[in-house]
Amino acid sequence: MVQLKYNGGKKREIRVLMGQGPYAADYSGILFNGTMSAVTGVTLPNGTIGALENAGYTIPHNAKYTINGKTVSNQLNYTVAGNDLADILSHFNYNKTDMKVMEYKNQSLVVNSNDNITINTVHKYAYLLQDIAGWWGDIVEPSYVDAHGGVQANTQNSYANANGIIGSGPYVISSVGKGFSTIVLKANPDYWVNGHNSSVPSIAQPAHIKTVVIDYGLSHADRLEDFDKGISQISVVGPASFKQMIDGFHNTTERNSKLVHSYKRTASFYISMNVAYNYTNNTHFREALYDALNYSAELGVYNNNFNGTAEAYNELGPLSPVYGNNYYNPDGFSMPAQNLIAAVQNLTMAASEFNGTPNAFYVTLPNGTHIGDYPHGKDLSASSNAFDITYISPSNPTLSAQLTIAIDSFKQIGIAFTSSGVTESDVSTWSTNTSTPQFVDLGWGPDYPDPIGQQLIPIYSPADGGAFGGNDAWVNNSTLNHYFTNLDFENATTQIHNMKNVSRIVYGQYAYMWLPIPNDVFFVAPDVHGFVFHSLPYLYFYNLMTVTGKLTSSVGFLTIYTLVVSIEMAFTNAVPKF
Repeated sequence: MVQLKYNGGKKREIRVLMGQGPYAADYSGILFNGTMSAVTGVTLPNGTIGALENAGYTIPHNAKYTINGKTVSNQLNYTVAGNDLADILSHFNYNKTDMKVMEYKNQSLVVNSNDNITINTVHKYAYLLQDIAGWWGDIVEPSYVDAHGGVQANTQNSYANANGIIGSGPYVISSVGKGFSTIVLKANPDYWVNGHNSSVPSIAQPAHIKTVVIDYGLSHADRLEDFDKGISQISVVGPASFKQMIDGFHNTTERNSKLVHSYKRTASFYISMNVAYNYTNNTHFREALYDALNYSAELGVYNNNFNGTAEAYNELGPLSPVYGNNYYNPDGFSMPAQNLIAAVQNLTMAASEFNGTPNAFYVTLPNGTHIGDYPHGKDLSASSNAFDITYISPSNPTLSAQLTIAIDSFKQIGIAFTSSGVTESDVSTWSTNTSTPQFVDLGWGPDYPDPIGQQLIPIYSPADGGAFGGNDAWVNNSTLNHYFTNLDFENATTQIHNMKNVSRIVYGQYAYMWLPIPNDVFFVAPDVHGFVFHSLPYLYFYNLMTVTGKLTSSVGFLTIYTLVVSIEMAFTNAVPKF
């Protein structure tokens, strides 16, 4: 239980009920029962049925659900309860009935008074405060949602997805250009800490810069030119353009690496191997590809051309070194490294296991040696039988080089590959193991620093398979699934003890080829002060920035003023306010 001073505890339940963005995903086992959500099809905050009944609602026992493969009748109807809650949230007026629902003690969010709420979690959760501190934990005003489409159970609000939801931060949206090409932010005149700068944490400071204009989609050439001319003061370019960016900077005395602000990212990047498909359903086959990939060459893709430093690092996924050795690789397994001898050995074992089946295969190594059922099996060296690595379009020079290295690596063991891009709308259809491509070049980043619930489980739980989940390989290991039931809610001592077993099982899956984790890199002009970046959840704050002159900045990887995403942006014509 956590008690907080804040007005409007029921408001977070809006987004849980709607399943809006990550808002529901980040609260399974915390604010709602994930198992019952999957069984009933309704994501209902814990204790809601009791709260509704306390206020006089009648929830019938007429539902039929399938639980653990068995049909169970005469169950509480979650659909009715979800619709009742949606109706309350869509017509929120603080009447006596609404207050009885809000004040009910045995539910996830309890309103105690105008400025005090209690959060009752399904399980004890050490990362609760970090969870709700992110933008997915922001408070939503019910009347605003109601005015823009309202609340429907398990139905995302399309207006909120397209336009965002108003908040109470240091900036407010002044205008939005067609297609989000430009967004103008103004310092919030009603920000809650205005006039109290010295008594609040630095991260909550009011805006020092009066106006921020965000221009989306700047081309590579524009970003280079704007930064070098001083038109913009924060920008991003790939490692291959570092030298050009630095050497062209308008102030010759400042042409050095101090312009570069580089931060290690916490994430897992990979080429997944879908275990539901022929060949990649065989562990030896997957391990052969894992051994064949040239990891050092993949890292070299990120070498910048100014001082040769790699703006990335290799890791043994799915966790990141930042979590410490109790969680990250507690058994000290070897880092991924190309080993063609081991790759051929594993491919030979895989071929023997397919011999005599309709999926018998053979390959031809570069030296002409045949491995497998030659000449009767399927020729995996032939371009007509090539496997495909799927990535999200559009490509870029870094991704193109990365894919080329992978394809050339697999040629070394006689397996042909190609690559092809898809749109994000295509990815949204990856709802099953067979609708998810066999090989996917993607990655997964946690919302906040929970190694188990935000990185390990999403990448290895079948509940997170496909459609922007982390488990693009569709791993479905019964022992891991058993651990995942409660592992994220155990105390640290139990977690560390269990991670030894979990790590061995995870390592033995060989379901992913781990790619380098690129650093988050920003070019920041010397006259910008207060540039503070947090690797989790990938954000920096406009309100902390000050400048010694006029601020016109082309920035990358953020939305509005805090969230970092894969969109290139710029803000211009900003006037400092002191």
